[in-house]
Amino acid sequence: MRPVRAMVQLAADSSGAATTKDIAAKAKVPSAYLAKVLQSMRRGGLIRARRGVGGGVTLAKPAAKITLLDVIDAVEPLKRTPSKKAPAAAQLQKSMDSAVDQLRATFASESLADMLPKGKTVKAAARGAAAKRPAAKNR
Repeated sequence: MRPVRAMVQLAADSSGAATTKDIAAKAKVPSAYLAKVLQSMRRGGLIRARRGVGGGVTLAKPAAKITLLDVIDAVEPLKRTPSKKAPAAAQLQKSMDSAVDQLRATFASESLADMLPKGKTVKAAARGAAAKRPAAKNR
């Protein structure tokens, strides 16, 4: 659940782009591990990363639009196990598939914004949306 903790931390940090080091420290996730996880998140379209001065990591869309399942699937998807055609294991297989389906449904119904303290939800959602909009021009 480290990737989920890191993404919730990123959603909670409404101060702009966060560095991998800052996210790792706040989410209590090893930096080297987090760097690899963030690569998967970027490939999955969940974050934007920018190098250099003023760079860092931001959500690619509002926290309310990123489900826990999106985060999990970006790193290591929850999958049903392939059926083994062994009659003795049929009921076990059915139970395991049901459990995976329930987990997927639960994680799909919860967003990063749902995991934030009540006061942070609006700020984090607005920050993700603002990252997509171009800067306003002087009129």
